[in-house]
Amino acid sequence: MSTTTMNRAGGQHRVLLAGPDSSHQDYLRCLLEAKGFRVIRARATDEACQKLVVVAPHALLADLGDGPEDALQSFGPLLHAAQDQKPPTPVITLNGAEDWGPAVESLKRSGVRFLAKPVLPDDLLGALAAALEGAAQSQLDGPADAEPAPGGPLPDDLLIGRSPAIRRVLEQVRMVAPKNTTVLITGETGTGKERVSRAVHLLSSRRKSAMISVNCGGVPATLLEDEFFGHVKGAFTDAHQARVGRFEQAHGSTIFLDEIGDLPLELQPKLLRVLQEREIHRVGGVEAVNLDVRVIAATNVDLWGRANEGRFREDLFYRINVFPIHLPPLRDRREDVPLFIDHFLVKFCRRDQLGLKRVRASAEAELMCRAWPGNIRELENAVEIAVILSRDRREVDVADFPPARPLLVFSAPAGAGAGDFKSLVTQFEKDLILRALERTNGNKSRAAQILRLKRTTLIEKLKKFQSERGGPV
Repeated sequence: MSTTTMNRAGGQHRVLLAGPDSSHQDYLRCLLEAKGFRVIRARATDEACQKLVVVAPHALLADLGDGPEDALQSFGPLLHAAQDQKPPTPVITLNGAEDWGPAVESLKRSGVRFLAKPVLPDDLLGALAAALEGAAQSQLDGPADAEPAPGGPLPDDLLIGRSPAIRRVLEQVRMVAPKNTTVLITGETGTGKERVSRAVHLLSSRRKSAMISVNCGGVPATLLEDEFFGHVKGAFTDAHQARVGRFEQAHGSTIFLDEIGDLPLELQPKLLRVLQEREIHRVGGVEAVNLDVRVIAATNVDLWGRANEGRFREDLFYRINVFPIHLPPLRDRREDVPLFIDHFLVKFCRRDQLGLKRVRASAEAELMCRAWPGNIRELENAVEIAVILSRDRREVDVADFPPARPLLVFSAPAGAGAGDFKSLVTQFEKDLILRALERTNGNKSRAAQILRLKRTTLIEKLKKFQSERGGPV
């Protein structure tokens, strides 16, 4: 293979390597990284689908194992996810089966490349080079009025999750990022609103300039106007030189207004004018300063409720609530808890130069059941404490974590009465069982072990749910 071809295929190209842990996967990763590729790993199909959206790889390398029927069935959602990307992600598959039948021919017609295991380095690198060059040519041959692809990729650890809720957030981020639309991010404390703002900025055309952040609740009201707009020399006592405010610093970039609900009422008309006119007046100055700024705001309060109470201007609410993105609390995306635990375990073990730890399966199941009123921030603190308390043990147990904190505000499922305790408990129990079965691919024995139930008890509960519904759960 020529060096020229490898230069085109390698460099900063990102390859998503999907498949179970194995020595073959380690070999593939070492081979690709030695040639200058950036390799992102995903072990399960749902994790791979999520990283397709977050990381935006240039190519997908999927190891289908040795069994054609099961592999192709599990590969289907990942293939569709790759083809749904804009532009579509080229796909190369590895398999060890001798005969894959007509299903493979159908996939080949859709552009999927197949390589037999064990794969030779030149064959793999050649297939990658061809896939990447084909994808680049497809973009060149696309319609002249096609919208440019969003900027990217996002850092692997910026937005973690595989739940439907976080996937919807990722879709919204990718839709709005290339625009200059004002974005309002809502959600409880600790859900990651600042990270979503960074994702919008990093996927926008303004990503080459740093995003400017202002905590509207962290600056005294008397200083906030100067923080926003700056001042001219001599504007007030001790103003010995001019000061550039945050909005002016964000010219050509993005400004993130965190805790916008805490903005003092007397400053809200001035912010409204900035959003309408795209210009500011420095404190003590008379000249208008024109701005090119993209505004992203965030709040953990009900702004519309505050507007009805007269504590937030209604016209300002409409100016910032152009494209709302709501971040769900961690209790509404419990399937993401294990991903966060693994991420924070790696983070703190590396920081403290410890051997990598893992969480016991039974502990993981119990942690998924917690309410986490402090959301991701609380979970991160809990994992840090668990790393310390587990000492030299490689396995972290539930006793190493701080005790669960109660959730003070509980939202009942739709249709449940305020005092319908039995139906709430039943629904919660059903959700736990279904999630455990989803994690074990329907293996009842393993699900029962995670939930600390007898297998017979689990089966009885499933039969009860089925009879109540009149069909399969």
